[in-house]
Amino acid sequence: MPRIPLSLSPLGFLEVDPPALVSIAAEAGFSSVSLRMRPAVPGGFHYPLEAGGPLARETLARIRHTGVGILQVELVPLERTTDIGACRPLLEAGAALDATRLVVTGDDPDPAVVAGKLAEIADLAGEYGMTVDLEFMRFRCLATLGEALAAVTAAGRDNVAVMVDALHLLRSGGGAGDVAAADPRRLGVLQLCDGPPAGPAPEGLATEAREARLLPGRGAFPLGALLDAMPAHTILAAEVPLAKQFPPLSPRERARLVYEATVELLTAQPRVPRGGPAGG
Repeated sequence: MPRIPLSLSPLGFLEVDPPALVSIAAEAGFSSVSLRMRPAVPGGFHYPLEAGGPLARETLARIRHTGVGILQVELVPLERTTDIGACRPLLEAGAALDATRLVVTGDDPDPAVVAGKLAEIADLAGEYGMTVDLEFMRFRCLATLGEALAAVTAAGRDNVAVMVDALHLLRSGGGAGDVAAADPRRLGVLQLCDGPPAGPAPEGLATEAREARLLPGRGAFPLGALLDAMPAHTILAAEVPLAKQFPPLSPRERARLVYEATVELLTAQPRVPRGGPAGG
């Protein structure tokens, strides 16, 4: 199987601590991982690594041993009560692991609040040489690609981009054409997964995202068109939580399955991205 630069997103592997996730990703063939260091929802599972702490030291040791890097640290919901200064330890810990990106979401109904907080956290992340990836989700306040692009533009910072998740894009009514029409400078990471053509009722969208995604190439998503619509500098990640679908499989087996299916898709449908050869 060809080696294709690909990152493993942590959703679906939250029972695995960061050092183990790095090792599992390396064995499966991934070149990097992202780490859930703050909860995605109140009380959600996460690993609050501290720069220089025991878990961070072990994670760094695994990084050096395997060559698997840290792409993103996550997640900071942006709302009017978000204390941006309190995010400094997260960024310090991420920077100590050579992470290059921070994932945030828009969780305030006022777009101006989200854009203002995005600008603030971009300034803080910039102190650590990190880019901020704004992710939209149909079941959060910032729900569509258009809303995310507007927030990034309003923030007016060079180190911010929109992260496009194939599931969230399609379930919010978007498609490859909307991605192709976007300013390529505003697009960063593409998260790959698959699914049926029609989504669940609105109240089931979060459950689908967290438990019922399909392996890339196993559903009806127009992933080839989406890959071509993204710019050449796009970083590819796989986000496919499989534990509920395949209970007998270990995290190591699930990671291998995700990598093999994603590489099979990418090999069968070589990218012809905007602006030149694909990045990695």
